[in-house]
Amino acid sequence: MNKLENKDLIIEVKNTGAELSRIYSKTLNKEFLWDGNKKFWGRHSPILFPIVGRLKDNETIIDEKTYSMNQHGFARDFDFSLIEKDQNSLTYKLASNNETKKYYPYKFELFIKYIINETEIKICWKVVNTDCNDIFFSIGAHPAFNVPFDKDTTIDNYYLNFKTRDEVSRYLLQGPFVCKNLKADSLKSIKLHPEIFKNDALIYDNVDEISISSTNSSTSIDVKFDNFPFVGIWSPYNKEDNTIAPFVCIEPWFGIADCLDSNKIFKNKLGVNQLSPNKTFEASYSITIN
Repeated sequence: MNKLENKDLIIEVKNTGAELSRIYSKTLNKEFLWDGNKKFWGRHSPILFPIVGRLKDNETIIDEKTYSMNQHGFARDFDFSLIEKDQNSLTYKLASNNETKKYYPYKFELFIKYIINETEIKICWKVVNTDCNDIFFSIGAHPAFNVPFDKDTTIDNYYLNFKTRDEVSRYLLQGPFVCKNLKADSLKSIKLHPEIFKNDALIYDNVDEISISSTNSSTSIDVKFDNFPFVGIWSPYNKEDNTIAPFVCIEPWFGIADCLDSNKIFKNKLGVNQLSPNKTFEASYSITIN
């Protein structure tokens, strides 16, 4: 476990999965990241790589060979190396090896960097193609934020505000797979309540920022991810008592689950990224506590 601290924040990051595991506001004296209680969900903010979501039958075809891979890929379960640390940043690295090639044949280097600046955490991703051929991959974030995050509030006091670009579509799921997409009219704000997660995650494109706010407080969590192709919003739903877990995930993605009619060929996946030999893919998003 490694820690960064400034006058406003403390964050902690695990070597396993290079996973952000704590966001504590010293100013507000509050924990904002889910604690990983396995009763609801045993993770905090996993890195999704080299897939986002689920594959049909948990398998995919790469260069005519079938590979098995569980939901959201393997990077979240591998130990990363801490390769650089200074007062305000931590940088982790995972390189392809004999174990990763059991699931995914490509050679790659994956770098995850955390930077704190006042009340902002910036998370930077870099994927380097060290293979002789083009590689294909998805990558995504999955931070879970404590909701409610203020005392004497309930989920009904909270809402999501959106900043969007162009025309927004919503991607509908049948089970864990994308079945169709529909135009989302005037996506500005959504009131949080358990029923919106009855059919698993809400998934949109062309969204640049989502804020979690409360009608009873001036505190908010802002997640900014300019020009990401997709974002998921999720909390596990309990149909027996019509409740959700005490957290909500805001998940910026470069990738998405398999479509219902997928032919399993990896390079044909919706939202997959293609990277030439010796080239680098870079993206970043930020979390700000206001």
